[in-house]
Amino acid sequence: MSHGVVVEDSRQVPMEPSTSQETILGYVYPHTPLELILAHGITPSLVRESPNAHGGFEASLQTFSCSLTRNLFSQRAGGGLSSLSGLLFPSNTCDSLHNVEDIWRHRFPEDQIFRLTYPAARFDEDSVRFLSEELRIFSESLKNTFGRPLSKDGFLSAASLVNNFRSAAQTLYSCRILDPSLVPYSEVARMVREFLTTPNVNAVRQINESASATSQVLDERGQLGTAKSLQEGLLAGTLGDIEIAAESNTPRVMVVGGMVEPQAIASLFKGSGKSGDDVVVLDLLSFGFKTVFTPQVNLKDDPFVATARSILGIPSEPTQEGLPGRLEFLKRLLSRLLIHGLVVCEQSFCDPDQFEAPSLVKAASEVCVPSIRLPIDPELSDRARLEGRIQSFLETLD
Repeated sequence: MSHGVVVEDSRQVPMEPSTSQETILGYVYPHTPLELILAHGITPSLVRESPNAHGGFEASLQTFSCSLTRNLFSQRAGGGLSSLSGLLFPSNTCDSLHNVEDIWRHRFPEDQIFRLTYPAARFDEDSVRFLSEELRIFSESLKNTFGRPLSKDGFLSAASLVNNFRSAAQTLYSCRILDPSLVPYSEVARMVREFLTTPNVNAVRQINESASATSQVLDERGQLGTAKSLQEGLLAGTLGDIEIAAESNTPRVMVVGGMVEPQAIASLFKGSGKSGDDVVVLDLLSFGFKTVFTPQVNLKDDPFVATARSILGIPSEPTQEGLPGRLEFLKRLLSRLLIHGLVVCEQSFCDPDQFEAPSLVKAASEVCVPSIRLPIDPELSDRARLEGRIQSFLETLD
């Protein structure tokens, strides 16, 4: 697959096409069927928030629209996102994303807008059948709109590519729990973002090389078996009987939250005066952990059924399981992975983030882990204050 080069700066969000024939479908929800889109000969590209997006278009949005949707809408109203051939929105995940899609269709009728509806239930056969059918409808829409039918060989190739990425990224996440200094958190976040923005062989090769290097170090220490058990436990959402008991001279912090940019979190920790590369042991962010630990697609199954089962197997997803299960998983992680502090990220005006934050803080207190709530927006408009709060929190942990 040949893809364009991602422009990783604050002025550009999606990737640019390498040829005039390349079709790029932007998406805003992390649990998007990348394999299916690639199998149509279309490049899926995660639309990134822009810190330079200017407001002034809020009159077109409801008052409860979150800062993420406002940022994306402002980019489009300001003439951005022109490299995209279309944009995919989720339905039945959050009201803000659903409503901004409706407004987008009305405000920009020339744009190709697609919708993929997710089931509310986490994982049962009815949910699998529902999502499988939704994926078929979505696939047919791609074929009719862009004239590119689904290729079975293309699906097998794309699924293998995505599976390889997830396997390598899971290895990196698991190895860093044992020793965060093995690879900077900011580097892991960058590689994951690069693949989600440009899913190609080069991006997979890069993260594979990093995973192999960290695995070799732990193998020499006799810890690779523990890292592999961690990977299996995190993927299953159980952890088994694993418990980290090593001493640490550096605070070990876990970050939780919704659709928050991991690279932004890494930069905030660096700006706080403490190296976020060593302090952040694990994140449960939607564009980090929850994307990486998506179960691999079964290449022997029907493409739509296999993709549906993979998406519905995502851990700790608010739209697919109740709060009690997520809180118990969080407490297991905090108590068994030697976590000293919890940072709860709250996307501005995001109802799920705001409603769940008190429960997350309470869960941390029940296992005697200090926590801090960090309200942020895509523009990091209050960056100095956020860095100050992180610095103060880390000093209390020290």
